[in-house]
Amino acid sequence: MDTQLALERMQAPATPVCNLCGGKEFGPGPGGRLGKDQLGPHCLACGSLERQRVGARVLQDLHGGDLEWRRALLLGTEHGADPRWFAHCDAAPSVRAGSLPDALAGYGAGSIDFIGMIHMFEYLDRDREAFARLLRLLSPRGVLQVCFADPRARPWTAIQVGPPGSVRRWYGRDLARHLRCDELRVDLHVHEAADPGTGVVLPVHIFHHQP
Repeated sequence: MDTQLALERMQAPATPVCNLCGGKEFGPGPGGRLGKDQLGPHCLACGSLERQRVGARVLQDLHGGDLEWRRALLLGTEHGADPRWFAHCDAAPSVRAGSLPDALAGYGAGSIDFIGMIHMFEYLDRDREAFARLLRLLSPRGVLQVCFADPRARPWTAIQVGPPGSVRRWYGRDLARHLRCDELRVDLHVHEAADPGTGVVLPVHIFHHQP
């Protein structure tokens, strides 16, 4: 990324605009939380927060001209993509805490070209098993895009163990090792982008079989 462009992206936008819906009105987030420079992170039009808009920005920056043929699957309750960007897009929320959506049973190996998920791995009972399962669903040119609660903040992954459905993880910079990316022969690239609403910079993790 060009240095000047990177610097511009790290600054709060003069006129915040939601890149998911075009909304220009923002308010406090959950619990009254404010974002970078005390800007409200909550888009009042579509309800998105920083992590959703950053996910959408990275997707558009990297694959904006290469989405219209893809079959997409958006997991969980938060989405960092517009379903209209894809040839076909399904949404699959989880119905049981700690588990991937039951709807995944209806998809065959190699049948999905894009999978997107936000702050979902942190709460899975068996995250490595879930990761391998999602990789099997990806087509050869498929992409798994994940927004984690910033793994840059800690060196090692920490796990709060509990009964099924109550696990909580804080991923660290050992993320690729923890998920066994080498063993699964999957590449990981981390991309940072600024939220067009607040200017806060967050990482987005992209896993893929092919360059």
